[in-house]
Amino acid sequence: MIQFLCPLLAAISASLIGVLAEPKSFARSAIVSLAIAILCWLGMAGSQWALTQLPDFSGLEVFLPNQVWQRILWPLGLVLLASVAITLIGNRISGATRVVLIVIVFGLAIFASLPFAPIWEDLVPENATWLLVSLMTATCNYHAISTMSEEARSESGRRWAMWLLVANFGAIAGVMFSQIGSLGEWCVAAMLLTTVIASAISVSGKSSWAIVVLPALCLLAACLVANIRFNAAEVKPWWVFLILFATPTLIATVDIFLENRLSKGPRVAISAGIGFALSATVIAWVWTSSPSH
Repeated sequence: MIQFLCPLLAAISASLIGVLAEPKSFARSAIVSLAIAILCWLGMAGSQWALTQLPDFSGLEVFLPNQVWQRILWPLGLVLLASVAITLIGNRISGATRVVLIVIVFGLAIFASLPFAPIWEDLVPENATWLLVSLMTATCNYHAISTMSEEARSESGRRWAMWLLVANFGAIAGVMFSQIGSLGEWCVAAMLLTTVIASAISVSGKSSWAIVVLPALCLLAACLVANIRFNAAEVKPWWVFLILFATPTLIATVDIFLENRLSKGPRVAISAGIGFALSATVIAWVWTSSPSH
């Protein structure tokens, strides 16, 4: 239960700070953004350590984990810290510059998550290709969801934009449980954390504070999909990865297109319908086609 309690408590605390705090100065904005980022990272770190039984701090294995998927945690912290800095200077740089900086940070984080153990050396070229794809899709998902979440547009889908990542993590978890249970549980932990944040945005209508954690969540989702390749018992067809990688961008693009054509009710129904249909299709196919089921 600790692996799920940690992200829940961290997300609740971060959401309360984000929704209730009213930063009126640069220093206060920095403190609030940093607090949200640290809490979210600690939630995922606590979940991972509970799953891998590493909280004894008895050796360097805590900082240099052997399992490939555990490597994502530290690059995730890098992205969160960079996102805080980029958010704080957001008004002083253009949107294009912001995206470029995010892409650079994503690239560094993905490189840091590459497996370097000798047993992986012959797979590095292929896996590097998949991680390059994860870089592209993480960037697209970030750009699509942040555009969908813009508070400047009265009809934007900011109240439900973060739910796209909740559905994405749910689909990834459904696939992961057919491969490796601990990683599936960590996917659920990410989904719980994102669910709390999405709920806070839906209730309050405020989404600007969550932009601090959005890049990290997009990167985490993409890296988890890439890690299916590392842990897969058999090769999955390309369309499974395409759906898991691109669902948030697809739904966000559809919603932005419908923004001035339909009311919010039908748009929410369409987004939910697309997300459920794609997620259910992938999970059902993986579980029914897996040799162990």
